[in-house]
Parts: sequence; C-alpha cells; structure tokens
Amino acid sequence: MKFGYYILNTYVPELDGGSRDMYAKWLEQIDAAETLGFDSLWVTEHHFRHFGGQMPSPTIILAAAAQRTKKMRLGAAVSLLPMHNPLRIAEEFAMVDQLSQGRVCFGAGRGMHPDEYQVFGQDYATAQARLPEALDIVMRAWSGDEFDWQSESYNFRKLRVFPQPYQEPHPPIYVTANRDPESFAMIGKRGHHLMTLPWIATNEEQAPRIEWYKTALREGGHSVADKEVFTMYPIYVGDSDAGAKAEVEESWHRWRAFALAATGALPGTPAHATRSPHLSYDFMARDSRGVFGGPESCVRILKKIIDVVGTDHIGLTFHFGGLSQEKTLKSMERFASSVMPALR
Repeated sequence: MKFGYYILNTYVPELDGGSRDMYAKWLEQIDAAETLGFDSLWVTEHHFRHFGGQMPSPTIILAAAAQRTKKMRLGAAVSLLPMHNPLRIAEEFAMVDQLSQGRVCFGAGRGMHPDEYQVFGQDYATAQARLPEALDIVMRAWSGDEFDWQSESYNFRKLRVFPQPYQEPHPPIYVTANRDPESFAMIGKRGHHLMTLPWIATNEEQAPRIEWYKTALREGGHSVADKEVFTMYPIYVGDSDAGAKAEVEESWHRWRAFALAATGALPGTPAHATRSPHLSYDFMARDSRGVFGGPESCVRILKKIIDVVGTDHIGLTFHFGGLSQEKTLKSMERFASSVMPALR
C-alpha cells in the first residue's frame, strides 16, 4: 500500500489565518509528511472559493515542495486541464518534473465548478469531451518531437515544447472518474491510472465502477497490474475513538458545509436534507468513508477500504475545516507510528 499526503483545503480565515499563514502551515505539513514516510504529496486546483481557493496553481506549490523534499512523489489531483491551454500545462509540469528529478505524477480532470470555466473563457459543458484530446496534446508535447495541431478545439503551428520531462517517456498520468461509466472506460482504454473519490458515495458503490475501469484496461490491451487506483479520504487519528470525535467533529462539519455548498445543496433545499446526514461525522466513520477514530479504528477502516474498493494508493487529507496545526501534525504523527505500519 502507498499512502499520500493530500492537501484539499477548506479555508476558514478566522482559524487558518491569512494566505501567508496558510502556505506556511502547508509547507510545515509537507516537511512532516516527508519525514514521517509518506509516499506521495497531492495538491488540488480550485479558484474563487474558500473550498480550495487558496490553491489556484498546483505547479507552484509542487515546485516549492520539490525543493524541500527528496523522496515523496509530487502529484496534482487534479490540474483542470480542459480549462487551460494544454501546451502551457505540459510546459509547467515538465519543469516541475525536472526540478524534482523525476518525481511528478500528472493528474488531470474536468473539475466541478462551471463558474471557473466561465471566468477563464472556457466551456464547462464540453470540458469532459475535450479532455482526451487535451491529454493527447500533453503527451505529444512530452515526446520531444516537433508537431502541429488542427482541430475544432485546438489549433497551433508546428512547434517543440521545452523543457521536456525528466521521466521517460513522461510522468505517469492519472485521470479522474467518480460516477460516469464512460469516464471510467475512457481512462482504462487509454491506459492511464485512475483517480476516484469513493467517500462521496460509498465504498460499496464505487467498487463495481472501479471494475469498469479494469475491464476497460484489459480491453485496451493494458496490464491491470501496472496501473494504480488512487483514492482520497479525510482522516483524523486521535488517541481514542471518543478523543478523535471530540477533537475533530466540528472541523469536519465545517468541511461538510463547504462540500454541500459546492454542489448546490444549500440549507433548506431537498438536496441538503438528503446529503447532510450522509456527510455527518458519525455516518462517515460508520460507513468507512471517513478514517476517523483511534489508531485501531483507523487501521480497521483502512483495511475495509482496501478490501472493498481495491485501491492500492490512498491520499489522506489531514487538514480541513480550520483544524489547528497542532492537531493536524499530531494526527499525522499518530498515523505514521500506529496506523501506517499495520497496513504496510
């Protein structure tokens, strides 16, 4: 099993401080993750909201991490590829791959907010359909050869992209899918690694969807053994189950409020009434969608996730909802000393 440190910030200004404070905390967390033996670091891309909006550029924070770490893989989960020029994305991630001496994992997806696309002058409605072509352009850019491109979505003269990635032929590519069968099939047939978020549904619901991906891998002539299923879960490791709940439930419910608002499930709506209990602390822990509790409970929950979902690389979000830096770092330490060894 591989374990990643996953930064998906739900920014609470009155608790997290200003931007400088937020970035200082993240850098301290990154240093701790490297020291504690995490396999990878993953960062997101979001804009214009407290849900992730302090992280508008994955490549900038990964470039900083590349100079502070020596071992961890450095991943984007994800870069909103259809919202940007794919040549620019290829350049930036190749540069980080060079700065890190070949530790980049490139993650791409559509994202979740149509408003972001509108602000940047792109069409959210066609973003998923454009994603495979954008991935093709990134891979061609990383080939080192001159090439041109003419299509309805992208048009440019013959050129060669610099720099090229450190890794050959290119960094591993991860692509997101959560519910749509066509997305799982597209990722598998193309031979990319899969990223998915089982906790927003249930582990049991996501397991057959991951099998869609593996079936598509085989149909595309790719080895299932060579590909990763990367998943993300929130986590808090306390001294005990009761201690964990007392220390983190309030912070988790702040995350819940962010997540519900981001999907339009505002208080007073039918969607809020349906989804809010599903995302409560008790339901998340009960259903093994939130890795919450004392060390023994966290081991049990993660073992169930691994067995049911079939994941082999789990990104864990320790800091959320204005949780204090002291509690975040202590949870990381408990995970590394008492949870991670039991699963490796």
